[in-house]
Amino acid sequence: MPPPSKRLKTSKPGKVGKVAEITFDPAARTEYLTGFHKRKLQRKENAREQAVKREKEERVEERRQIREQRKEDLAQHVAQVNAELRKQEEFSDAEGDDANVDWGGVATSAPAVQDAEEEFVDEDKFTTVTVEPMGEPGVEEVDKDAPKKDYRNSNKDVKKRPPKKKTIKFRYETKAERQATRQKQKSKNHAAKARRMGE
Repeated sequence: MPPPSKRLKTSKPGKVGKVAEITFDPAARTEYLTGFHKRKLQRKENAREQAVKREKEERVEERRQIREQRKEDLAQHVAQVNAELRKQEEFSDAEGDDANVDWGGVATSAPAVQDAEEEFVDEDKFTTVTVEPMGEPGVEEVDKDAPKKDYRNSNKDVKKRPPKKKTIKFRYETKAERQATRQKQKSKNHAAKARRMGE
């Protein structure tokens, strides 16, 4: 018999010896073997709870950012309004020197009507637009006195439209009517065939 192999003889210096005793717990074994589904459901539930918690935190953070943004916007708007008010106060102070003159109000005479003319240039087209007043004061009074035309009878020379064609109302035949029509057609065809054969 050959000598035993060297691997079995020598043991590594840092290796721990054999375990003295192994205890077997059947309850722990059954819990481990039957608890896969339960543990999986528990993991899913924990993940769902974590996701809900994370979403709540995100919503809270988002609302906080929106509040801060609104505060900043409001502060900027207030600053702009205050700056505008200061400008207006300076302007009104400059005009305050003319305040000694009494204001007479708006003139009662109608403003002079002027024709406005504008020119527009587009690629190939040159367009001039002239704006004129629609009517003059006092013209309406003249028109009231003018005789009114009767427009009801004035369009006699207008071409009359051709009369509308009467639409034919289509109706499906019942089963009995279709059978009767088919029977008549067969009898006519049979009679025509007999005539042709007889000739």
